[in-house]
Amino acid sequence: MRKNKKRFFLILVAMIFIIASVLIIKEKNSENKYYSTKAEKQDSTDNEESEDSSSSDNEEGVTEVVEEPVEEQDEAEVVEYINIAPEEVSIPILMYHSICADYPDNSLMVAPELFNEQMAWLNNNGFTTMSLEEVYEAFETGKVPVRPVAITFDDGYADNYTEAYPILKKYGMKATFFIITNNTDKDGYYMNTDMLKEMKEYGMEIENHTAYHFELGGAALEDQRMTIEDGQTFLKENIGVESKFLCYPAGKYDDTTVSLDAQLGIKAAVTTEYGFSSINDGLYTLKRVRISPMSMDSFISIFSPFTE
Repeated sequence: MRKNKKRFFLILVAMIFIIASVLIIKEKNSENKYYSTKAEKQDSTDNEESEDSSSSDNEEGVTEVVEEPVEEQDEAEVVEYINIAPEEVSIPILMYHSICADYPDNSLMVAPELFNEQMAWLNNNGFTTMSLEEVYEAFETGKVPVRPVAITFDDGYADNYTEAYPILKKYGMKATFFIITNNTDKDGYYMNTDMLKEMKEYGMEIENHTAYHFELGGAALEDQRMTIEDGQTFLKENIGVESKFLCYPAGKYDDTTVSLDAQLGIKAAVTTEYGFSSINDGLYTLKRVRISPMSMDSFISIFSPFTE
C-alpha cells in the first residue's frame, strides 16, 4: 500500500515537472517571436527611413550640381584696316541676281554650289564683306579693310533668301539686297516681307531697286520720282528701312536721275557698268562687277589687285 502511494506521488511530481517545462518553453518561444517581429518591423522602418533619406540626399545633390548653361561666345572677327586718301579707295562691288541651278545658260543665274564655292574662297582668303553704308563711309574717310568686297543682289528673287542667305550666314558675310518693291508679296518667285524683315534683323541691307523697275534714263522727271519714292515708301512702311541706296533698273540713268538722288536723300547709287567702285566715278554712278556662271579661276582673277 505504501509502495503504491509512493509510486503515485513520484508520477505526479514527474507530470507536474513535465507540464511546467512545457509551459516555460512555450513562453520563451512566444517572447522570441515577439522580439523577432519587433526587430523585423524596426529594420523595415529603418530601411524605409534610410531610403527616404537617400532619396532626399540624391535630390539635394542634383540641385547642388545643376549649373546654368553657358552660351558660347563667337570670337569677334579681326579686321585689318588701312587708311588712305578717299580717292584711292577702290572696292569691288559684286553684282548677283538669281542663285539657281535650273538654267545654267542664263547669265543672271549662278548655281548655289558655285556661289558657295565663291563665298568660301573669299572667306578663306581674308576678304571682309562690307555693307553699302560701310562702302560709303570708306569713300568719306579713306579707312578701308585691306581686302574689301561688297556683295549685292538685284531684283529680290526668292532664291536669294532660300539659297544665298544661308550660305552668307554660314560664312558670317554681309550683303545688300536691292528689291523691286512692287513685286514683293505677289508670288513665290520674289521674296516676301517676312523674308526681308528676317534678313534685315540678321544684319543684311535691304535697299531700293525702285517700285516698278522701268529704265530711269530718258524717263520723265515725275515718273522717275514716282518709282524711286514709291520704293522708298514701301521699304519704310513694310520693312522698317530708311532707304539710302539705290540700284538703277538695267543700270540706266541720266542727269535727271542723279539730280533726283540728291533731292531724295540717297547717299549713293550703283550701276551695271563694269569695274571697281571709286568715289572718282561719283557716288551716284558706282561701278560693279557682274558675276555670271564662270570658272573659279575667272572668279579669283577678279581680286588679283588684292592678292598679287
